[in-house]
This record gives sequence, C-alpha cells and structure tokens, in this order.
Amino acid sequence: MRTRTTTAITATLLISLTACGGDGSPDGHSAAIMCEDFVKDRLKSPGTAEFPGVMDSDYAKTTVQSGTKPWKYEVTGVVDSQNGFGATVRSNYVCTVSTKDNETWTLDDMQLTQR
Repeated sequence: MRTRTTTAITATLLISLTACGGDGSPDGHSAAIMCEDFVKDRLKSPGTAEFPGVMDSDYAKTTVQSGTKPWKYEVTGVVDSQNGFGATVRSNYVCTVSTKDNETWTLDDMQLTQR
C-alpha cells in the first residue's frame, strides 16, 4: 500500500480544476490524476508517459466505490510509454485509490497490463 500527499502546487491545481461533490467528497478527476501519478511510478520510462485527453474515448473512467470516508475510487484507463527497448507501447490500468481528505491519497490496488 502506498500513500502520496499532493504537493502545494498540485493541490492548488486540483482545487482550481476540480470541485468537490455536494457532500464534500472529492470528484473523480482528482482520483484520476492521482492514479496517473501511481501508474507513472510503475513504468520503465515514466518521463515518456502519455495519457489520452478527456476528449479521447480512451480517457480514464472513474467509478465511485465508496460514497463515505474514506472515499474510494476505481479508475480504468490507458497510458502510452516507452518500454525497456525504447519502443512505445500502450498499457491498460485499473487503479483503486482512497482518500479521507482529498489531499492524501492511498493506492489500494493497481493492475497494469501491456496490450
């Protein structure tokens, strides 16, 4: 289990780009952004990681797993990155993250498979 606290810059960006739900829960965009960070941690060449944009059909899909604290989200998506040989490959991921405060996120589960 890994825990990551967002930096002040990331937190500011998240606050300005995303809104909380009516009950104070974070929205799915925050979960998707944090999953991208956790996915990068598992790649051979994280600096080459490219995640499709929100208008792309392969954009990460977020499902709310828990509507109460700690809030839990499952994010599925794809990432393009270079493998150990320098070839760009596409990988699928399923990432489950949770948070109690929308600042500290915990990676609960990660599945990353190359297509």
